Amino acid sequence: MKNSNFFKILIGVICVLLLALVVFVAIVFDSRSPNPILGIFKDETVVDTSSEDETRGPDQTGEPSDQTTETKPVDTDEEQVTLPDDLPPVVEILPETDPDTGKEKDITFPCKVEGYGLVIEKLAPYSGMFVEDGTNVNKYDIAMLLVRNDGDFPVEYTQLRVVYGHVELLFDISALPVGERMVVQEKNAKTISEEIKVESVTALVVQRADLEMSEKMVSVTDNGDNTMTVKNLTDKMIPTVRVFYKYYMEDEEIFVGGIAFTVRISRLGAGASVTVQPSHYTSQTGRVVMVLTYESEV
Repeated sequence: MKNSNFFKILIGVICVLLLALVVFVAIVFDSRSPNPILGIFKDETVVDTSSEDETRGPDQTGEPSDQTTETKPVDTDEEQVTLPDDLPPVVEILPETDPDTGKEKDITFPCKVEGYGLVIEKLAPYSGMFVEDGTNVNKYDIAMLLVRNDGDFPVEYTQLRVVYGHVELLFDISALPVGERMVVQEKNAKTISEEIKVESVTALVVQRADLEMSEKMVSVTDNGDNTMTVKNLTDKMIPTVRVFYKYYMEDEEIFVGGIAFTVRISRLGAGASVTVQPSHYTSQTGRVVMVLTYESEV
């Protein structure tokens, strides 16, 4: 009971901190006019439905079952990002030349990543919750970018490199759908001041044809109580299901943080469902962006 109360309090604190973050974003980035992967995922919620202490429902022979596992929070594991070998070339955003003086101007925002439809709207410092490593600890004057995907394809992974003086800022983005905006913090929590002169911007962009939701294989339902239920819609056991989710503020229509989290479910029986309480998920601030199924346990 004590653990349950503690978890509820923790979820409440996360909601409040995320709300404060978005209020800041609305002021600094002027989000009053909303724009109608594996990517990076630092930690992963893991559910093995074949474990006797975590399931009562899925039949390990693959027979259909209507039962659901017990709802409970589960631990997270850190996983490294593996990018493909054939990465696309890096795109450089070059400074313009002043027609009067012939000198190069500092790069200003908004600016476009040509060929991909990405728009970097603004760079600004932010003080508050740092979400990019999953710790959600408070930081001060962290560099933050506002990015919009105006392209024809969703972004699976993007790294933006911003240089000023002798300082390099890195921003990692995962799973940004078409037409959506995201605020992303510098991955190492480096700080900036209000007045900096940006000298160069480079972008590595990996797109995806779509962010698969696997609707014919599984359904993912938010239960309104910071849990989600994943159900196998087929008549066969699915070895692995991965649900990718991100922080999202619906009122502002904006993703918060480049990081994406995952729930990995192993051996989900035919017709069975499992209800989980992911470590970073709340019904108010979580949005599922991709669901993948695998023919083997991964």
